[in-house]
Amino acid sequence: MTSKRPWITSLSAALLSACASGPARLPEPSTDAPDAAASPPVLSLALQGQLNIKLQAFQDQDAKGINLGFFFNGTQNTGQLDLMTPMGSQVAQVRWTQAGAWVRDTQGEHYFATLGDLSEQVLGERLPLASLMHWVRGLPDPALPLATQTTDQSFDQSGWHIDTQEVAIGRLNAQRPATQHQRGITMRVRLDR
Repeated sequence: MTSKRPWITSLSAALLSACASGPARLPEPSTDAPDAAASPPVLSLALQGQLNIKLQAFQDQDAKGINLGFFFNGTQNTGQLDLMTPMGSQVAQVRWTQAGAWVRDTQGEHYFATLGDLSEQVLGERLPLASLMHWVRGLPDPALPLATQTTDQSFDQSGWHIDTQEVAIGRLNAQRPATQHQRGITMRVRLDR
């Protein structure tokens, strides 16, 4: 990816070289709603694990593989995601609220309107990062259009095929198929806790 912003190149290079491994366990969600009658409960999770993203070659873009460890704490509306190297060093910290998303790395802190905008600028593709907290539990994201159940252990939502076959042991596979207008993407999540 070519960029005029050196921090994007730096963060992308760090993400491309990062990797981690460990045992998987199913996340334990909690809800945080002060008045359940006034609004539905907000799903809040604390997760640790590995994220593997494979971007297929597309037009003039080369294929990419990104492996990194992560610590996630929060909800779909507000939270923090720490991205780690194999040795446990922090590569970047991503924070988000309803007001926007920020990434902090060795080049400083940078603002984006949404998590999707952040992933598109840093990785070259808009990824459904906020939806992952639902998908790792084997559930469709209620903020997206209704999902289509394809089998007992998978569903399709917003152009992604979500395989929930191994959710009970903390593993999720999500795939966006390639078309003539978009590159194919595979995301794999392996949870340690």
